Amino acid sequence: MSCCSCAKHLLIFFNLIIWLTGGAFLSCGILVLFKRDLNELFSLLSHDSRLIPSFHNIGYILLGVGALIFIVGLLGCCGSVRGSRSLLGLYVFFIILVMGGELIIAMYTVLLSDEWDARLPKTLQKRILTYNYSTPQRFERDLDGVQRQFACCGIDGPLDFQYNPDYKLFDRHLPPSCCMSLLNGICLEVDAYRTGCYQAVNDHIHFYSKLIVAAGLSIALIELTALISAVCLCRNTLYDDDFD
Repeated sequence: MSCCSCAKHLLIFFNLIIWLTGGAFLSCGILVLFKRDLNELFSLLSHDSRLIPSFHNIGYILLGVGALIFIVGLLGCCGSVRGSRSLLGLYVFFIILVMGGELIIAMYTVLLSDEWDARLPKTLQKRILTYNYSTPQRFERDLDGVQRQFACCGIDGPLDFQYNPDYKLFDRHLPPSCCMSLLNGICLEVDAYRTGCYQAVNDHIHFYSKLIVAAGLSIALIELTALISAVCLCRNTLYDDDFD
């Protein structure tokens, strides 16, 4: 089997995998846009943060990336089957574009980690001081949803509510979402979850971040191999397109 034929078959195989990757991105985007508990989590984290994007923006980005990957895979398959230098050239351009986008996302993630570890807990602890027991607004509803979902209370723990005016006004009661079981509809500090929500969410996100990093490295390796195969195939294609 010639080098050109090997490159052609490799390119088709890797583009089938890339298509599956695009489908995974589209599925994640749809999940992010319509899953309520994730909506509450990202809404809470994006409060007063200039770096953490809104929940819906993340969903739209995932949908856009998934659609672009589908287009890239289609160009690669069509270009390799037809032996089209134009399609292969477009494929090489778009796959470099996708890899550049992934590099930008990786750099953004490094920038985001400083916001996550240093500024976000302090910002949310300040918001705890304004938590309104009587007339909950968006922040209160988002925090309640996260506390129920992750079985946690406050940012570092239930003691975060000690300096909240409503905490003292309501005879040192915690929000109902801080307790699994209520005493006459009241959440007592002794019955509250001991874990802070920042730790609970952080452990949850770190677990999935390891999976995402492993998947990202695998995808980058596949894209690099597909790019090399496309360049080899394009260099060995002697003629331009013939659509007759």
